[in-house]
Amino acid sequence: MTPAQPADHARHPVQNRAAGDTRDVYGRPVLVLGVTSSLLAVILITCAVAIEFDPLWRSIVAGAGLVVLSTGLTVFVSTLMYRIAPAATAPALAVLYLMKVVVMGWYLLFVGAPAWLHSLGFAITVAVGLTLSWLALAPLAMRASAVLAREYAAVVRARQEQATAEAESAPILDGHVSEPTDGAEHGRA
Repeated sequence: MTPAQPADHARHPVQNRAAGDTRDVYGRPVLVLGVTSSLLAVILITCAVAIEFDPLWRSIVAGAGLVVLSTGLTVFVSTLMYRIAPAATAPALAVLYLMKVVVMGWYLLFVGAPAWLHSLGFAITVAVGLTLSWLALAPLAMRASAVLAREYAAVVRARQEQATAEAESAPILDGHVSEPTDGAEHGRA
């Protein structure tokens, strides 16, 4: 920062982000991870549906594909929305979740489970896949939370410093700080 920037930085701490700050938490590698995992999931699901092999292994591949697709889409939407409009990230994730539930529900109600689906193999694969994806993404979420907490603390600290500076610069008359009045003490309403 140059000597002229600190005053402006105190007034607008969120707008004056340093490199490596909040927007970089969900950087380009995370965006690429979301896209590539979604593409990998489409390949896995297509192979499970189109190629005939042992039903247990087809179910495992389909379950893994669905978990990877769901996780990849979540990572992609989180990253993209956080980079474009951080305040819209949570609503976008809620809409994505609703879409996933509606699509899966529609498929199961109207199309039905395929005849080759091995229910136990599919369920175990989905449970293990979700657990592994949560464990893999936990460090990223913890890092993002830590950065956001530091940024929030900086905003609070800047506002407190600004309030203190404004209080110190207020005119003092006879030892009392001048405060605005509504005019009632002079007979005016």
